[in-house]
Amino acid sequence: MVKRIVLLVCAWVLCVYDAGAQMELLKNDRLTYRPGFHFAPTRNWTNDPNGLVYYNGRYHMFYQYNPYGDLWGHMTWAHAVSKDLIKWEDMPVAIPEYKNSDGTTTMIFSGTAVADKTNSSGLAGKEGKTPLVAIYTSHIVDSNGKATGQSQSMAYSLDGIKFTLYDKNPLIDLHTKAFRDPKVFWHRKSGKWVMIVAKPTDYLLQFYGSPDLKNWKLLSSFGGGIGDKSKIWECPDIFELPVKNAAGESKWVITVSGGHPQQNNFPGMQYFTGTFDGNAFSADKQDSAQYIDYGKDYYAGIVYNCLPENDKRQIMIGWASSWIYARNIPTKGFRGQMAIPRELSMFKIKQGKYLLCSYPVKEVEKYREKILFNQAAISIREEKLLNGVNEDKLDIQFTLFPGTASQSGIKLLKNTRDETVVYYNKADSSIKLDRTKSGNTSFSPKFSSIESVPVPVNRDGVPVRILVDKNSIEVFINGGKQVITDLVFPSTENAVTALFAAGGEASFRDVKIWRMKSPMQPAAE
Repeated sequence: MVKRIVLLVCAWVLCVYDAGAQMELLKNDRLTYRPGFHFAPTRNWTNDPNGLVYYNGRYHMFYQYNPYGDLWGHMTWAHAVSKDLIKWEDMPVAIPEYKNSDGTTTMIFSGTAVADKTNSSGLAGKEGKTPLVAIYTSHIVDSNGKATGQSQSMAYSLDGIKFTLYDKNPLIDLHTKAFRDPKVFWHRKSGKWVMIVAKPTDYLLQFYGSPDLKNWKLLSSFGGGIGDKSKIWECPDIFELPVKNAAGESKWVITVSGGHPQQNNFPGMQYFTGTFDGNAFSADKQDSAQYIDYGKDYYAGIVYNCLPENDKRQIMIGWASSWIYARNIPTKGFRGQMAIPRELSMFKIKQGKYLLCSYPVKEVEKYREKILFNQAAISIREEKLLNGVNEDKLDIQFTLFPGTASQSGIKLLKNTRDETVVYYNKADSSIKLDRTKSGNTSFSPKFSSIESVPVPVNRDGVPVRILVDKNSIEVFINGGKQVITDLVFPSTENAVTALFAAGGEASFRDVKIWRMKSPMQPAAE
């Protein structure tokens, strides 16, 4: 009982929401690089999204958070809620780290949350309550901060805000230092809760099953000789998607993230398609590793649990950063943010081969404040400055026809010193994002880069959508069949936008550019 009281008191004391302080930060954000319409904490460090769940009429997002500073440490589950996935309200810390009787400390690492609508766990307390159950990794450190073990534990809430630790933790303990990031969901066909969890340094995922979220039995493992093993495997997820261009067919997907400072983590998230029967996953044959995003700054993405019955989407949120340089990025007052929520879809591209796509959720569009540029067709040689498009929060759409140009595309956040360039490169039939001259790149020797993804071009051109939000650029090509996400840190807020073509002529059709408003700020005049 004492531990429960301490946990609840700590959660409220470490409340991350201070409306006055947050508005003051937003009004004085010159070159803090605070995003306008992407989620970032009011202050301090954040990384992986956790426990994405729809509960009591709101989208809940928990996330890794350090209540005491803007560098990684003291991992705790912070909490935000939203009615539309874009405008977020910070809530009190949900599950803070805590001290154990043996002198060790338990940090609250990544995990999942589910609405236990049938009260299978028996945690409701009284009729009519739906427990919100959080299952996370207990990361144990000794008095010197040295990691001694990782196991899976549980906390629960009856109001979606205040959490109580389960008194019989841990749920699963393999007595190892590398066993983490449980994702739990209800598998309807087999009638049980299923957990996927990673053994990162073994490049192995394990499946467990439970009738009540408390008692778990090992079902199977997945790994072996498949996938990219140049990086650890962590933050796994598994979900089912209908195949859009194959009526009646669906595929199961496993996503897994990999990469830390001592490793190459580009791209950071790979995926596998296959079948899942409630006990084991059987992967489709892969010619090579498959990635959900080809930028350096998309990691630890997971999908929402328990969406309303009439919402059939799989919605993913990922952390927009890279472990290679995350602790050094030049933001002020906060460090870390989320990428835009994305709807996932699946396409069959040939027999036995499937492509996972991601695209901004439709809710983003209601934050389009004003259309700044709208032209049906433009032909370009060299460069065309787009008059009136001098903003750093933009939603951009166009279809590119490369024509005779060797390179053609758009220059973003451009000033006398900086520019970030998104362009089609004819020599290798790819779309590239070049941030080598994007502004401040000096904080890490591994930041300056050119990302690239192969993109086929036909007579219908290449549809492109780009979200620009002060310090992030997300490029969605061919409706999200290819995606690049990168952070940038321009040296000034005075930015313009230009279309360009080099080595010939290119054309752009249906060019539309909107100024985006910040949900936490009044609309611009």
